[in-house]
Amino acid sequence: MVESEGKSFEITYIRLKFYSPRPESFAVYKRTTQDGPWIPYQYYSGSCEATFGVDTDEFVTRADETKPLCTAMFSDISPLTGGNIAFSTLEERPSAYQFDDSAVLQEWVTATDILVMLSRLNTFGDEVFKVPDVLRSYYYAISDFSIGGRCKCNGHASSCIPGVGLQRLVCECEHNTDGPDCERCLPFYNDRPWARGTSTAVNECRACNCNGQSETCFFDQQLYDSTGHGGHCTDCRRNTAGVNCERCETNYYEDRNGECIDCQCDPIGSLHLQCDSRGSCQCRDGVGGVKCDRCLPNFHDFGVTGCRSCDCYVAGSLNNQPECDSYTGRCSCKENVEGKQCERCKAGFFNLQESDQFGCMACFCYGHSSDCTSAPGFELSFVDDDFTSGLNDWMVEYADGSVDTPVYNAIRRDIAVASDEDTGEVYFVAPDKYLGDKRSSYGRDFSFQLRLGSGDIVLSPKGLILEGDGITIYAPIVAQGNSRPGIVAKKYTFSLRNERDLGWVQNPTAYDVQRVLSNLSGLKIRATYSQGAGQGFLDNVRLETVRRSTGPGGESITSIELCRCPDGYVGQFCESCAAGFRREPPSGGPYAMCIPCECNGHSDICDVDTGVCICQHNTLGDNCEFCQPGYYGNALDGTPFDCQLCPCPGGSECVQDAFGEVICINCPPGYVGNRCEMCADGFYGDPYGEYGVPTPCIRCDCNGNVDSNAVGNCNRKSFKELQFLKNIRKLDVPFSILSQYHWRMPEMCLQTQRVTTVMSVTLVTMVMPLENPKDNVNLVIVLGLARRALSATSVTVSATVCRLSRGETAATAETVTGTSRAAVGVSRAIVTTLGQSSQTVTKTVVSANVNPGSEVKPATDVSLITTASRRRVVPVSITQGEFVNC
Repeated sequence: MVESEGKSFEITYIRLKFYSPRPESFAVYKRTTQDGPWIPYQYYSGSCEATFGVDTDEFVTRADETKPLCTAMFSDISPLTGGNIAFSTLEERPSAYQFDDSAVLQEWVTATDILVMLSRLNTFGDEVFKVPDVLRSYYYAISDFSIGGRCKCNGHASSCIPGVGLQRLVCECEHNTDGPDCERCLPFYNDRPWARGTSTAVNECRACNCNGQSETCFFDQQLYDSTGHGGHCTDCRRNTAGVNCERCETNYYEDRNGECIDCQCDPIGSLHLQCDSRGSCQCRDGVGGVKCDRCLPNFHDFGVTGCRSCDCYVAGSLNNQPECDSYTGRCSCKENVEGKQCERCKAGFFNLQESDQFGCMACFCYGHSSDCTSAPGFELSFVDDDFTSGLNDWMVEYADGSVDTPVYNAIRRDIAVASDEDTGEVYFVAPDKYLGDKRSSYGRDFSFQLRLGSGDIVLSPKGLILEGDGITIYAPIVAQGNSRPGIVAKKYTFSLRNERDLGWVQNPTAYDVQRVLSNLSGLKIRATYSQGAGQGFLDNVRLETVRRSTGPGGESITSIELCRCPDGYVGQFCESCAAGFRREPPSGGPYAMCIPCECNGHSDICDVDTGVCICQHNTLGDNCEFCQPGYYGNALDGTPFDCQLCPCPGGSECVQDAFGEVICINCPPGYVGNRCEMCADGFYGDPYGEYGVPTPCIRCDCNGNVDSNAVGNCNRKSFKELQFLKNIRKLDVPFSILSQYHWRMPEMCLQTQRVTTVMSVTLVTMVMPLENPKDNVNLVIVLGLARRALSATSVTVSATVCRLSRGETAATAETVTGTSRAAVGVSRAIVTTLGQSSQTVTKTVVSANVNPGSEVKPATDVSLITTASRRRVVPVSITQGEFVNC
């Protein structure tokens, strides 16, 4: 066996020269690595098939060029010495002439070790006899053993040299190859696949292209197949990556200096950690920033799903740029706007508009409400002057208060005024059409064009002056972003509202500005700004205002308020008091408070300016604090029943004392008493019906038979007038002895009447039982008729007295009849009852019948005369009385 200590060689031949006879059978083996298997190179035997299983007739094909062959050519015993055996590795190999292209043959000729295995001696048959001494005379002896070949350097070395620190040879590699056999490329030379060097192609290993960012690479067949370069760089430096370190590694980008910089994309806010060539990361929805580390404007709630939209309203957002706090989501609002999304006006403001730098306008409502909305149905209008037709009533005012007419220039179509050191400040004064109620101009613009005669100016805080309702506000000409005036005409615009940024010197409230505009009495523009002589020229004045829409063509305006009024106020601007409310102070106008009418519960309505109540419930006074005449009570209690009708006849007045007693005052004539409950002296009646049907107090008519200056001429209670009009009334009449009672017949019954039918006039009296059985009552009842008959007819007057015992039926006791046939006369019937028993009820009926064809007039009086045996009071009850057919 021949060893090469691990070095591979390409074997071209093997030659053996035997000192002894050549063996009958032997074989040549090789191996390509020190610990690899032995591979047969060539078999030699006189019995190939029996010994090695190979037929001597076999041959090598291209399909199996590494097949070992067996030959018997060198197996004869002769020559006995000096016999040669030569083995050529490429002999009979079909690809021998294409060796450089045949990896199979290249591998076939490669070996690190050669083994010659001598299997059987050539003898003369002595082994059959097995004579030991004879057999020991046979042996193998090789006199020469040579191997032809070269170091296996794969065409990339011209020589082999001892390896450094090794006990073997190595190729002295060229062509950027490496390895003991130059079987590979140097570590950084893998841009092309390693190939064996041939006589026609060096197949030098090429260095990898790593752009100076790496010294290591490997061959990438796939890369080579696709690009023609197989060098795949590894361990790229300076944050580079790629097969050639040609790009920045993942999550890095290349800056202007060619350096790869960490993207530093936020892992939460970024879709991925790789940025673009500018270092900008690709962010999730709603996320912003170069590194996707924060929410975009108008987004919040930074998280793995991105940021949620704040949905800030553009119109309500500061500078109309929706932006919110990335943590809370609260939007940055304009001055007069509130809400997490800047979606609504602050309390006291309305009309959220994108064009409004403050967002909303302040409610005015005459100071009575801070809750309002936009009123529909208004359009933009203008009050303006371009001075094409003259001065248009503009004036100028000097510092001393004097006024004058400005100079009109018809060519330039402007107005002008000059000033000097003596005149001082001069102002252009607007005419009446700019004044009055200009509330609708709140929040609108006032503009004009001003030019000065020289550039020498001294600014004043009073560039524009507004006067109204006792309030004056002004601002310098350069307020609200306006430029300094000069010799070139410039437009100046002022927003008529209150915000602090607008430069009003007084820093007025919205209410102040609106109050001025609601009664604008003066609008002045500073005309000159020179300390000495100066000139000012005014042109193109315009005041924006609002009016009711006149049609669909106008620009709709939402800056007019519609107030939600508190209790007590009504009107679009809460300018009026509601029913039941009045001004405080009285006649204070729309700015005055509305307070409830003070009517003590007796009215819901009062005069809005004076507060005088329109009283109900029988009360009177500015505040319904008194009862009307004829009523009594405490009107301050506040109930509908405070004032009650005075219990006094004739509706006379009354008062209520501290004890609650009602006392009538100003009783009608003929009445006296706390309640006018009694008839005065000289009058009779029963006002309260204490003894029957109530009757008024009537002056006693005693037919001139009494002294009119005396007292007690008649009984106040029992001398009564009976109004018997076909009705029945019960009168309980107590009387004293020797009393006379008269009932005056009704006036209608005292008229002369023509009798067309039988006329009956009847008086019925009833006397109740006496208190004392011994009392007797004599009743004399007189009924008289004055009549004048048209013919000789008679008038009959009769009286019937019935005594009724208890439980008895009525019976006629006595009848007295008087008849007269005279044409003119008086008929009377007199009934007298004597000695009435205490156990009986006496009923007396007195009647008069008048035949048809007569004219009758009843006598004035019907009298009841009573007498008593003793001087004591005897009750008499007149239970019925009627005049029939009066």
